[in-house]
Amino acid sequence: MVGAARVDITPTPNSLWLPLNIYDNERLYVRAIVFNNDGVYGAFISCELAFIKDPIYKAANALVAAYLNTTTSNVIVSITHAHSAGPAGVTTANQYGNAALSTYPSVAEAALAAVEKALLVMRPAKVGYNTGSAYHNVNRDALNPLTGRWTQASNTSGPVDREVQVLTFLSTDATPEPLAAWTTIFSQQAAGDVNPLLRWTGTNNLASQNSIPVTGFELTHEPVEEAVRDAYVPFSKPDQHYIRQLFDELQALGIMVGEEVIRAMSLTSEWDSNPRIWSKQQNVTCPGRLRLDSAREGVQGTYTSGPDIDILTGVVGLGDIAVAWVGCEIFMRIGWRIKDDSSMNKTMLVAMSNGQSSSGVCKIVQRDIPSIGCAIDALQHILVLA
Repeated sequence: MVGAARVDITPTPNSLWLPLNIYDNERLYVRAIVFNNDGVYGAFISCELAFIKDPIYKAANALVAAYLNTTTSNVIVSITHAHSAGPAGVTTANQYGNAALSTYPSVAEAALAAVEKALLVMRPAKVGYNTGSAYHNVNRDALNPLTGRWTQASNTSGPVDREVQVLTFLSTDATPEPLAAWTTIFSQQAAGDVNPLLRWTGTNNLASQNSIPVTGFELTHEPVEEAVRDAYVPFSKPDQHYIRQLFDELQALGIMVGEEVIRAMSLTSEWDSNPRIWSKQQNVTCPGRLRLDSAREGVQGTYTSGPDIDILTGVVGLGDIAVAWVGCEIFMRIGWRIKDDSSMNKTMLVAMSNGQSSSGVCKIVQRDIPSIGCAIDALQHILVLA
C-alpha cells in the first residue's frame, strides 16, 4: 500500500523578489510518500527548503514515526537544498523563504499534515527501481586561470555524477498508474563539489542587484554572488526582466529532468508487490578539524585539529532496494563509492537527511583500509549487514 500527498508551505513572499504569480515553482511544499506492507509503515518526506537545523529534522522524524506507529529509522526526512527556499533568518541568498512556514507552525507539523493526507489515499501498489541521466550539473573544483588559485567556478573537465535514481510506486489495479516517485537529486544538486552547469540567468539576476553590467555572455558567478552573499554591497531589488529569465530557465530544466524521470519510470522492468520494509541506522564519528580563517575561496585554507564530527547515517529498504541516507552534504566521490561498493545492486543515495552534522565533508578513506570511522564506511557496513 502506498499514498502520496503534499502541503503548501510557501511563506509570505519577500517584496524584493516575488510574487510573479506566473510559475508553478513559485510555491514551496513538504511532500510525503507513505508505504505499508505486512503491518510495517515507512515514509519518505521531502522538504523544499535550503536547510533545517538538526532539532527540526529530529522533531519531524519523531512526529511522523509516532503517528505511523513505526520506528524512526523507517522514516527519511530530507530537504531539496534549494537556495531560494531558506527558513527564517538565514542569509540574503535565501530571500524567498525568510518568513514563517505558511499556516504550519513548524516543518514537523507540515510533515505530519502531508503524512495524514497521504494515508487517506493509500492504494495497493508495487515498487520498482531504475536509473537515468541528467546533464545539468558540473564539477566546481577549479583553478582561476589568472591567479592559479582555487575557485568554485565551473570545471567542465572535472569528475561529475550525472545519474538520476528513480524509485517508483505503481498501482496494481486493472489499469496501472504511477502513484508516486522518489527521485534522488544527490548527484544533481546536493553534492558538496557540484554546481549547476547553466548559471547565466542566475548570474544575470545577481548582477542586476549589484549594479554590475550584464554583458550577454556568461559571467563568472562566484564574484558576483559574493558581494550579495557577504553584504559587500547594499541588497537591492533585481531587475524583473532577469527574475523572469531565471524562472524560465528553472521551468525548462524542471521539464527536462521530469521527462528523464518519466522515461526511467516507464522503462522500469522489475517490480516487487510484496517488499519487506526494513531499516538500519548508525551514528558514526569522523575526525574533525577547524578552519582558522573565514575565506571561501582564492586563498589557502588554514586548519587545526578539532573535535570529532558525529554524522547520522542509515538505510531504508524496500525488498532489494536500499535507500541509503546521510545527515550532511558530502562530496561526490563519496557518493560514487557508496553506490559502487554497495552489496545491493539497487542502491539509491539521499544526502542532507534526518539530521544536520556539524560538518558536511567526510574524509575519503582508502579502499584498502576497512574501518567504521567515517560515514562512507558506516553505510557500507550497514549495507553489508542488510
